[in-house]
Parts: sequence; structure tokens; C-alpha cells
Amino acid sequence: MNGTDAADAAELDRWWRSFVASGRLPADLELQQGRLVRSVHRGQLPSGPVFVKVMTFPRGKDRLRYLLRVLPAEHEARLLAATAAAGIVCPPVVAVRSARRWGLPYRSMLVLRALEHRHEGGALDGRLQEEAVLARRLLAAGIVHRDLHSGNFLRLIDGRLAVLDLQSASRTGRRAGTARRVAAAVRLLQDRAGLSRGDAAAALLGSGLLRDEAEAERAWAAAEVARARFLRGRIRRCLAESTEFTRRPGLRGVLHRTRGELGDGTWRLGGRELRRAWLGQRALQVLDGQPPVFRAYLQKWWWFGGGGGLYAPRACSEEQIEAGVRDAIAAYERHARTIE
Repeated sequence: MNGTDAADAAELDRWWRSFVASGRLPADLELQQGRLVRSVHRGQLPSGPVFVKVMTFPRGKDRLRYLLRVLPAEHEARLLAATAAAGIVCPPVVAVRSARRWGLPYRSMLVLRALEHRHEGGALDGRLQEEAVLARRLLAAGIVHRDLHSGNFLRLIDGRLAVLDLQSASRTGRRAGTARRVAAAVRLLQDRAGLSRGDAAAALLGSGLLRDEAEAERAWAAAEVARARFLRGRIRRCLAESTEFTRRPGLRGVLHRTRGELGDGTWRLGGRELRRAWLGQRALQVLDGQPPVFRAYLQKWWWFGGGGGLYAPRACSEEQIEAGVRDAIAAYERHARTIE
């Protein structure tokens, strides 16, 4: 532990006991981000606010992935220490706890000191060059950060930019070549769809991350491909097991549904066009921020004739359901190249 006293240690022990026993942190810690395999909470120690990152390894592939690796909390703590040693600001590690059961990964908990920061509003495109400087410095220190989106940089009260979330990062003893520098630039550009090509090139070249116009052009083209792939993946999560959706094969077919309670509702039955409606609704949600109408989609097995059904809340009228189907299919047709 770093920067903790006996009072902090007692609170950390309480959190850890609850997490080991139930897979959940105590209710007084506020959930900040919840995913299928990992969640982030905000907590308060006697010494100050912290963030707590936990993982329970619910799937077989997660347990297999970390069977012989160090667990995520230990891995990220090591990368944060290397980042700080390189003179790059990042969250200080307060505590690392991990456990295996019968040799398999079981629990991982990393506690990080909360950094005092300020909100920057919509000025994120303007700080691309600063982020690229930090990416270059990380590579110079042998650290490959594989999640360099704008949300993983934080403007501190003193004006410096901090780097966050190094769970997917790795260390390499090799010098950062062109491929790694361009890959870092692609990650920085991927969530900046509104930035012009000229501004992007100026920022990346000015930072020293990229060295010439050819590298900038290569990064720009790759970022457009990566952005399309990312959007396609987000949309198609409605057909897979994910943080927001479940996929359950059954006797009649495969049920795709949002997580949580479905509530009282009704099925709107139809043919294969309902698959397009389910995907189109998800496209409206991801691309346009529209709330979904349908909470589940049943894809019948082909030997039952194919087709399926969409599940709508009981409060929806027939007119609202039909309008929802029409709007969703129209969205699918508009975005078919991105979706499929």
C-alpha cells in the first residue's frame, strides 16, 4: 500500500472482505462504470477519495486468459509505477489485492488515489497534441498504452495532463518503431470524428509522435477504418453477450435481450425483417442517442420457419410499435454498411 495509515487499512480490509465473499463492494461505494467483467467505484478513505477497480472473472475465457498471467490489479499497478517513474502523471496506487481459488483467477481489486481535476467542456480536440506528446513519452519509456482515447486523459487542477487506465498496457524492451507510433496515433484519432485531417496532422507532427506527412496520412486512413470497426462492434453487441445485452439459445430460437427486468410487455411477431429492426434500433441508440423501444428480440430457429419477434413494453400502443419497427428498419437501411 502507498500513502495509507491504520484507518485506511481497516476500511480497505472491509471492502476486500465484502468483495471476496460476494463479488460486490459495499453499498456505500458509488458505481462509476459497470461492465460485464470489470467495474469501477468511487470510495472514501479517511485519507481522501479513491477509485476502486474490481474484476471477478465470470467467464471461462477470462479465467483462462489470466490463468498464467498476473491478475489485472497487479499488472496495472506495475504499469502505473513505470509510468510515474518516467515522469508522466498518473493515479497513485493505494492498494492492490488479488486472490485465486483452486489455482484459477477469482478476485482482483486495485485502489487508486483520486486526482484533483477540472472540467474542460468541449475542448478535447484542441488537446490532441498534448495527448500525443504523452503517447510519445510512454513509448520512449517502453510502455505501450492500447486504450488511448480522450477519456483516458485527465486535466488536473495545476494544468498538467494525466494518463489513466493502464490495464491493457504492456511494457516492451524494444525501441518504438514506426508501427507502434502510428498505432498510438490511430488510437488517439479514433474517437475524434469531427477533427479535420489537417488539424490532426498538425497536432501529431507537432508532438513528435509522427515524423512526416506519410505517417500522418497512414494514421488518418487507419483511424477511419478503426472508427467504423468500433461503431460496428458497438451496434452488434445487441446480438452477443455483453455488458448491456444477453444471448440465450432456447427451444424456439435465440433470445437477445437487454439486461435487467423486461417488465410487462407484448410480442410483435414477424419475419426476418425484425432482425434488421433490432439492429436498426441499436444503430439509432449508438449513433443518434435515441432510447430503444424494444427490449428483446427472439430469432426463431430455421426449422420453425425463421422470423421472430420484438418485445415492447405494455404501455406502447400498436401505432407506437409499428412506428418503432418502421423507424428501426429505416435506420438499418441508412447504416447497413456500418452495421453489417
